[in-house]
Amino acid sequence: MHLSTLLPALATAFLAGCGWFRPGPPEYDSIAFPSGLEVRDLAVPEAGEPARLGDMVGVHYELYLADRTRIEASLDTGAPLRFELGAGAVPRGLEEGIVGMRLFGRRRLTVPPALAFGAAGRPPEIPPDTVVVFDVELMELTPR
Repeated sequence: MHLSTLLPALATAFLAGCGWFRPGPPEYDSIAFPSGLEVRDLAVPEAGEPARLGDMVGVHYELYLADRTRIEASLDTGAPLRFELGAGAVPRGLEEGIVGMRLFGRRRLTVPPALAFGAAGRPPEIPPDTVVVFDVELMELTPR
């Protein structure tokens, strides 16, 4: 083996051994649901029960338009948004996207208009027939 190919490998091993090198978090692929919802995990805890319909959940969220214009965030109030999964208290795409998450997991949900605010939108911030994006973190999970 030539020294020029060996040096980068040795440097990486040395830095990793010293604690200076930390690999980045894993990248997850987006999943398109038949409903049109697109889900991309950002952080997936290894342990814990997944959220199911009928569970009470608390999520921190940020709501954006597709162009990343920020509309609102639960962190602005300091309290997570709490609701029962499947009860229809929040947009259907948000509920559908939280099902299967584990406590402290994070996801990005790209929600089509029909599963978000529909033809009415939510004026003046969200125009009619607009795709929205929710970045969510599951902070509380109480099984039904």
